[in-house]
Amino acid sequence: MAEPINLFGVFPSTAPRGTDSSSPMPLRPADLDAASLTAASGVQLNFWIDAANTASKTAGGKKVLVKTGNIEARRHRLADYYNIDLTNIPAAMTIGPVTRDRTINEMQWSHLRALGDSAGIPFQLIAESADIQPSHQQLLPSIKFAIDEALTTSFQSSTSSENDTLGSMDTETIQALIQSAKEGDIGSVSTLFKLQASLRNEPPTIPNSSASLSTGGRLPLNLNVTSSSYSPSVPSSSTSTVAPPPLTSPIEPTTSLDSIILASGGMSVEALNRADSLREVITQIENGDVAKIRKLYGPQKDRATNPMWATIKVTITRRERLGSELANKFNGDKEWFFTFFTFTPDPSTGKKRKSTEPVAKLHPLRRVVEAIPHRDKDLQMEQSLEEYQNDSVFSEDAWNTKWEGKNKWEIWREIGKEKY
Repeated sequence: MAEPINLFGVFPSTAPRGTDSSSPMPLRPADLDAASLTAASGVQLNFWIDAANTASKTAGGKKVLVKTGNIEARRHRLADYYNIDLTNIPAAMTIGPVTRDRTINEMQWSHLRALGDSAGIPFQLIAESADIQPSHQQLLPSIKFAIDEALTTSFQSSTSSENDTLGSMDTETIQALIQSAKEGDIGSVSTLFKLQASLRNEPPTIPNSSASLSTGGRLPLNLNVTSSSYSPSVPSSSTSTVAPPPLTSPIEPTTSLDSIILASGGMSVEALNRADSLREVITQIENGDVAKIRKLYGPQKDRATNPMWATIKVTITRRERLGSELANKFNGDKEWFFTFFTFTPDPSTGKKRKSTEPVAKLHPLRRVVEAIPHRDKDLQMEQSLEEYQNDSVFSEDAWNTKWEGKNKWEIWREIGKEKY
């Protein structure tokens, strides 16, 4: 018999850990801390819950966490399970004025001049450099410059036929990444850092951030980067920055552009794929996760389609079709929508229900979306019946009179053709 669940959704045998050696602290995922847990979406929380349950079962234990309840409830379950103090989130490193001592200032400027000489790139102070800006904003222009320089070199060494295709694809892809980075997407910022390192055959470095890449964190950036301008800035004597730490797993120099971007966006796509209910899929749509992936990889008027679109197109279009059904057939009424697609499994199938499995459940995303063309075909057959004809022509009035107030899904159910 399964153990009961307490009010917090954590199984009694795995309640918050104390100092008892008989209940060792579970191994926490590397990307899970107070900051990332506070900013995580529902999909990411479910990902961590699944990981905790898998780790427990692998160690010979039982399921330790459930995914019921709202986001806050799931967030606190994870915090209790891993003993994470959500009230003690490290404050972001502040950037403030340094001591305005003449000797210190002279040493700082001497150091900047030495950096400029060694890099071979002019250090240009601009008016905005006196403002306090995130390290991402200060470094992104130089990344763009380095990428353009490296791509130009590689294009000149390749054949002309390759130049047209590769140059067009890479430039358009980079422009999409930069636009997303300008809007504050940390995943795109990280990708640009990795791409710069790959093109220069160097280990990649990325700036510190409390936002988690796996949760699609966003930064309060105010970037001003264009494809035709390069204005790298350095901190003035009244500001300071922190050098970005090296990644633990440097990218191999031979890594392709597509694989770098795919690895960067992989977590976002994986999070979309991990949604296990219609509710989570609708949440993804409402949060803009689906639109974000389409904007980055999908076809756009001002650029060619990214080659990786073929691998994620089905994932995105299924969600978009579901969102369209909610908006157009159910007038955006989520309660009506979820109620309609809730069903009770037929006990006659002989499948034994798990003790933790709810009696009523929602139809899965794939079956609902794949049912749409079958629904439309069955309704066309219904409309061809004599009762809806007027002088051998389909009568919209006759149809509306019989099915007034019902949408296509409800009519499909009424005529007994509904099947998933």
